[in-house]
Amino acid sequence: MSTTDAVRPHDRPRTAPEPALRPAAEPGSGAEISIWSRLFFDGKALVLRSRGFFGERRERRYPLWGPQGISRAVLVFPDAETAARERGAGEVWLLDASGRPVARLLPYQWIPAGAPWLNFEEAVRRSGITALFKACGIPVERTTQDRADAPRVPWWQELTLLLSPGPALPLWYQALRMALGGVWFLAFTVLFFSEASLPWLMLLAAVTAFLAPVARLAVRRVTALRNRSAARLDPAPLVEISPCPGPPEEDGTVATRRFVSRAVLRVFPGELSVVDPYGADVRRALSGPAGAAAVVRLTGPDGEPVGVELRYASGARAPLGAWADWFAGPGGEAAWGRFRRAVPLPCEERKVSAVALTPSLTRGPGAAFPGPRAKEARQDALFTRSIGTLNSTMFMMFSSSFSFWWAPVVRIESPAAARTSALLGLAGLLLQFAPWCWHHLRSRSHFERPVSGEDRSLRPRSRPRPARSCTSPTPRKARTR
Repeated sequence: MSTTDAVRPHDRPRTAPEPALRPAAEPGSGAEISIWSRLFFDGKALVLRSRGFFGERRERRYPLWGPQGISRAVLVFPDAETAARERGAGEVWLLDASGRPVARLLPYQWIPAGAPWLNFEEAVRRSGITALFKACGIPVERTTQDRADAPRVPWWQELTLLLSPGPALPLWYQALRMALGGVWFLAFTVLFFSEASLPWLMLLAAVTAFLAPVARLAVRRVTALRNRSAARLDPAPLVEISPCPGPPEEDGTVATRRFVSRAVLRVFPGELSVVDPYGADVRRALSGPAGAAAVVRLTGPDGEPVGVELRYASGARAPLGAWADWFAGPGGEAAWGRFRRAVPLPCEERKVSAVALTPSLTRGPGAAFPGPRAKEARQDALFTRSIGTLNSTMFMMFSSSFSFWWAPVVRIESPAAARTSALLGLAGLLLQFAPWCWHHLRSRSHFERPVSGEDRSLRPRSRPRPARSCTSPTPRKARTR
């Protein structure tokens, strides 16, 4: 049904036609997914851009005509118990003329700002699936999981049929980590419960324990290179806005060097990119049936600006950031003017009451803002963890420590194996602790420090390109306290 193309980036258009589904943004290697992965209709077929097993960029095409083409879509609603227990429950099935499943979609994977707490119907609409099916001419039906007409296939087929933007970490890395962990655990079990020293098995355990942190450093380096490569796929931004933070807010949120140097707003043709301080790149459509309808500046009861958001035709709103984080400081009004002129949407103002003026109004999902606490910011800035999350790191530390600790047991029978195991265990611990110590040292001494006057120019601002303009705002005096 689907075909996989060997994609050469310079042979492909840089922007996908609207309406297009955009993936949920993630930090680390998720930056490449935000730039590359899309699900769209090219006029002939449904096209999925995603990451493959080895992290390669690929395209898969699903025809809409013919005996094996997509003929209809089925929204499978979860029952009340499942919806309350599992966030993001519910799925969308694409069927051919004979009723055979062709593909399936999980809407929460295609909501750029990530909102798994939405009910299924709202998630389908927010993700843009409804607008995409309408553009493709795919009729939509509804059913529930407990009905007989709900599509059902074995679980392994569900995995192969899934239209996913791709894993945050390459699957080869997760498969390698699981294989190394399995081999090490088997060797550890035999060594620990047997009375024999078995130097060769001890050496095998030490090698597998050492390869785990090496693989993690390798995937971090590959991720950095691929993120740079993916950034070149984007067209040149019409404008790029860096934060111009004002004085500290009453809620205790203080602009940090990490926020000023890492967060950025970029306006591309037909698309807005909001990069938070941790590298997550939220992409929002500015055109097409699922695109935003207007950019809105929020003002508080005193008439002063408090935030910026996007308004959609359906009435939904998406915050971009608090005014105090982006435009309240020196140069903020000029940055706001460049942003308004670059965004090809009407510009509105909306006054909010004191009751509605909460932090979530301007610093909600998809907005870029400094972390409330330095400890939480350091935690969020860590590189994407593997499938084992925190337990994976603890397991690596224990396995390397075991190589160092168990080496004296085999020293008499094989001194060479004992020395090699001890060295590998020590090297494995260093490869794990060195990046961790560097991350915390740099965060504590630099990134999580409050921003000062000279820090406001940490990143040079690009010159704006000519673009469709909105009405320029009336210059206003920056808010002072």
